[in-house]
Amino acid sequence: MTKYHSLQSIVNFRVGIGFTPLLFIALFVGVSGCGQQVAEQARQQAEAALEEARAAEAGAEQLRQELEELKKNSEEQAETNQETAEAEPDGSKRSPKTEPGTESEPAPKEESATPKAASAVAADDVEPVGAVDDEDLLTAQDNNANWLMYGRTYNSQRYSGLDQINKDNVSDLLPVWTFQTGVLDGFECTPLVVDGIMYITTPWNHAYAIDCKTGSQLWHYQKSLPENMALCCDAVNRGFAVYGENLYMSTLDAHLVCLDKNTGEEIWDTAITAYNENGEEEQDIYKMAYSATVAPLVIKGKVIIGISGAEYGIRGFIDAYNAETGERQWRFYTVPAEDDEAEHAKEALKSWGESSWLTGGGSAWVTGTYDAELNTLYWGIGNPSPDFNGEVRKGDNLYTCSIVALNPDDGTYKWHFQNSPHDVWDYDGVNTPVLVDIERDGQQIKALVQAHRNGYFYCLNRENGEFIYGKPFCEVTWTDRTKGADGLDPKTGRPFVSPDAMPTEEGVRVCPGAAGGKEWNPMAYHPGTGLAYIPVIENCAKFTSGKAFYIKGQPYWGSSLTLIDGEASGALRAIDAATGEIKWDVATRSPMVAGVLTTAGGLVLTGDAEGFLTAYDAGSGEDLWHFQCGSGHHASPITYTLDGKQYLAVCVGWGGWTAGFAGDGAPWLRDGRRGNTLFVFALPN
Repeated sequence: MTKYHSLQSIVNFRVGIGFTPLLFIALFVGVSGCGQQVAEQARQQAEAALEEARAAEAGAEQLRQELEELKKNSEEQAETNQETAEAEPDGSKRSPKTEPGTESEPAPKEESATPKAASAVAADDVEPVGAVDDEDLLTAQDNNANWLMYGRTYNSQRYSGLDQINKDNVSDLLPVWTFQTGVLDGFECTPLVVDGIMYITTPWNHAYAIDCKTGSQLWHYQKSLPENMALCCDAVNRGFAVYGENLYMSTLDAHLVCLDKNTGEEIWDTAITAYNENGEEEQDIYKMAYSATVAPLVIKGKVIIGISGAEYGIRGFIDAYNAETGERQWRFYTVPAEDDEAEHAKEALKSWGESSWLTGGGSAWVTGTYDAELNTLYWGIGNPSPDFNGEVRKGDNLYTCSIVALNPDDGTYKWHFQNSPHDVWDYDGVNTPVLVDIERDGQQIKALVQAHRNGYFYCLNRENGEFIYGKPFCEVTWTDRTKGADGLDPKTGRPFVSPDAMPTEEGVRVCPGAAGGKEWNPMAYHPGTGLAYIPVIENCAKFTSGKAFYIKGQPYWGSSLTLIDGEASGALRAIDAATGEIKWDVATRSPMVAGVLTTAGGLVLTGDAEGFLTAYDAGSGEDLWHFQCGSGHHASPITYTLDGKQYLAVCVGWGGWTAGFAGDGAPWLRDGRRGNTLFVFALPN
């Protein structure tokens, strides 16, 4: 249509300039009464003008013919598109050009000093999502244009089938726009993208909708928060969930809020409740040191979240809420109680000495994963309380430092695997359980892999929780290798704990430190390479035992730790998910504490603590491109398309709990630059 108006304007303009001189001269001759000589000159000029007008008219006719041809071609193309659309099943969504799990072969790189333009992707390949439904979430892997949930897909592989940005052209990547939130502290959000609109959350429970084309703010929401909240690890938030026309965000004062994604208007605000020491239901549980920072996960109309606060002696749980009303549908306690009737809970209670379960911890502050075929929800559970003194909570302390498998319909227990029984080093088990399918001994296995804070890369059968293998991916000294090659029972995966690693009054050096070999930041998996990509922390600590006194609302650590001076470093490691073997390793000066993205373009992308966003070759680990963002990274990059063009986005802002790897361990990070900026990149046009 734009070209049609353009041609019509040219036609009118060309015809107009042809006839104007003729009319002017005729008017001159008739009015002024010139002499014969002057009249003769006028006639000659008029004839010349007439010739020019005839030429202009001929040009106009040619343009009219071009216009008719253009309109004809446009109508034929529209008919072809309609026939193609009708050839597909009703209600189905077009398949992406790149199939999930495959890696396209990039074209040979041209020898040119100028940046190469991005290749076009047909806009017709993308249908608007509109109101996000269950089918959209189940088929999110096929929807490369959008990013519909925290881990991109229910399996949380953080893999995108987009390959417009690839190994051959990523070096030409340029910033397109930035969005500064103006809110400091750790920026840990994974953005969502739905139909060209990006949705982010920030520290202190601000939220924004942003136009993906221009970077302009569409709306802003801020949760009203009380004073004097007990927050162990900064005022962070890890992102939204989307369902229907609504967005869902957990908040620092332990609420779940529902917003209209089109306006930012608050639809409902549900208080997460818990029982206090008198057995009464408490509405304002932030006063009991509960909080919520997790990005929710929506499954079949239920908004599922986990609670935070294990450093304060809370009793952890996972909740599901009705997406429409905000009413709680079910709760699974990560630490059992004396009145629990379920058999699994009665058995788990035996793993707690006396009444230590009352302040047992077990928070669940990182988003879980879901297998729709098995109808199973998988969630990682955090540390017991107190963190470092196990004398007051004898036993294995189930289900802390475990992976639990639940029925998402009602929250009932299916199975569990405990990575670190009776943890005394703060080895939170919250890291994302990533769902992968592997082959071992000629058999296909539905597996689950997790890079645990305790320094082991675990692989389990996700159908029943059976242990397949566990391999160290960083320096590990808390297990006894004399009892097993990897420090774990080869049949059950239970660790052989080294007596020399137990905290003492004098202090003992243990690896990894309290931040673990990998923090909460999500790893990624590439189905084309079969590799998992892990942001690694190499950092040991001196653990000291001490008295443990529980006071409501106060830190309940029972000990302390000291980082080893100048020993902290990091790496990005690629691990074969089928075997646990490290395939390549890129060492970094600082611990790696940002999430990871993989793409069909053969890329692995992640940020580092010193501000660089880097694109690596997924097969070799080669640094192909990097960009200094001005502040340290904690969040995970995402990718999406708009108008047929691929973009890369990442939230950047140093903060969060850095004491476990910065400070004495990495003194150069003590004064890390802060900021809260969303960066968006693309190839040049």
